[in-house]
Amino acid sequence: MNMNYHVLGLFGVLGFTVGYILLLIFCEILNRKLKVNAEYTRKLSHVASVFAALIFFPVVFKNVGYALVLAVLFFVLLVIANVQKWIPSVDGVDRKTGGSYFLAFGIGATYYISVLFDYSMAFTLAMLIFAISDPLAGIVGAKWIKSKTIYGGKTIAGSLSFLFSALLICLLFFNSANGNPMIALSLMIALTATVTELISTRGTDNFTVPLLVAGMLIFHQFLVV
Repeated sequence: MNMNYHVLGLFGVLGFTVGYILLLIFCEILNRKLKVNAEYTRKLSHVASVFAALIFFPVVFKNVGYALVLAVLFFVLLVIANVQKWIPSVDGVDRKTGGSYFLAFGIGATYYISVLFDYSMAFTLAMLIFAISDPLAGIVGAKWIKSKTIYGGKTIAGSLSFLFSALLICLLFFNSANGNPMIALSLMIALTATVTELISTRGTDNFTVPLLVAGMLIFHQFLVV
């Protein structure tokens, strides 16, 4: 492994750590000073983290081990912050959830398998659905909280918004990448991701959904090659 990759990886871990701490400080200002609801500051931190990983992971983590180190580091930092009650902008929601912890491992594990199987498109699609469909479902579900629930307090409105947004993302993604929307595969991924998000409780969907989306795309790639 080129020594430059190790240097780049170390700077990547340092840069992401500093950047994430600054993001949390910004979310705390929104929550404490401007009284923005913790549900929204929490989603802001998650979406920003996922898009940052989508853009920078393939650039700075040529050695995938550093991405896994970063995931463990973030997990430790978030556990300490939760115990010390440092970040109510992320942890101050009215439900029991470990979503922030699973977020780090979800990103790290998804990037790892995409590198392992040399298929970067799997990471890209998984992160897009993770960053857009998941928070959208949460926002819609919270807005129409009185709509009929399906499982674990999740609403029909939230799950439908996840399904249709994930389907649209898949169609646009495949059409952009291959000139073919691949309707059957798009529908299969969107449906499976929606069901997985629905049955994954206490924030585990932050791990299961991106990993499953990437896994399905990698499996499909092996079938058609």
